[in-house]
Amino acid sequence: MPRLHILIAASISFFFWGCSSSDQSPVSEPPDSTVAESNVSPDTTTSLASTEPWVEVSTSTGRPVISVLPRDERPNRLVTRDIAIGTGTQAGVGDVLEVNYVGALLSDGTEFDASWNRSQTFFVPIGMGAVIPGWDQGIVGMREGGRRVLITPPDLAYGSSGAGSSIPPDATLVFVVDLVAVLDLQPPAIPEPTEVGALLEVEDLVAGTGDPVESGDTVTVHYLGTLTDGTVFDASWRRGMPFTTTIGVGMVIPGWDQGIVGMREGGRRLLKIPSDLAYGERGSGAAIPPDTPLLFVVDLIRIQS
Repeated sequence: MPRLHILIAASISFFFWGCSSSDQSPVSEPPDSTVAESNVSPDTTTSLASTEPWVEVSTSTGRPVISVLPRDERPNRLVTRDIAIGTGTQAGVGDVLEVNYVGALLSDGTEFDASWNRSQTFFVPIGMGAVIPGWDQGIVGMREGGRRVLITPPDLAYGSSGAGSSIPPDATLVFVVDLVAVLDLQPPAIPEPTEVGALLEVEDLVAGTGDPVESGDTVTVHYLGTLTDGTVFDASWRRGMPFTTTIGVGMVIPGWDQGIVGMREGGRRLLKIPSDLAYGERGSGAAIPPDTPLLFVVDLIRIQS
């Protein structure tokens, strides 16, 4: 939709299947980063405790550093290794996860992508085909606070096609994934039909905690957008993917730029937006006629900046 720009492309990079995110919970590390790896397939898990590891990962709790170890062969199955065992909620198929990650080539350790570079955590539905199979298979079972290495063979990554100039054909990839959170949010009810006045109105349905959103902050939200009669025209919930944008800089409609300021993480807010702070006399496609006021229910998941 114009100006609501689904900006997922800014935070979903190479490994999103079919398409091409901040220090959060500290991650405890074991004293020895050369923990034995294990092969993982959808049906079996085989211990490789007697073999040498493929990579070493720095033991700091911040941005991980990947060092590829010299080995002549490449794995032909997904290999995982837990650098830190989390203690929180376990990730299951269908969950939306908040993660940080670094991705590198196993051939020479060249880094091709990292959420840490953008100072934003990354949100992803897991086990649903939204990402490469190596992620869908390898992240399920992690717990919040955990850090896991995924060594992903080409058939579970980008295969013979590769991905752009950074991931060549038939490349085996290494990811270090930190599981920050398993989202526990329920979609909101569709707002009752209501009148919208000439001024923006906001109503906090759930009060959040932490610092308030300020103009210029990058935020990750879930939202539901309806007309005043309850007709739903857009919802991040339908895509299973939260939406990340910057508030107060004109990247979204003025009703969002003004109405999300002051929200706190974990909060849910109803925005009643007059047409001049939405899409005005032009409207937006067939779903939003000219001069149409809008209702949004916004859940603030994370202030990224």
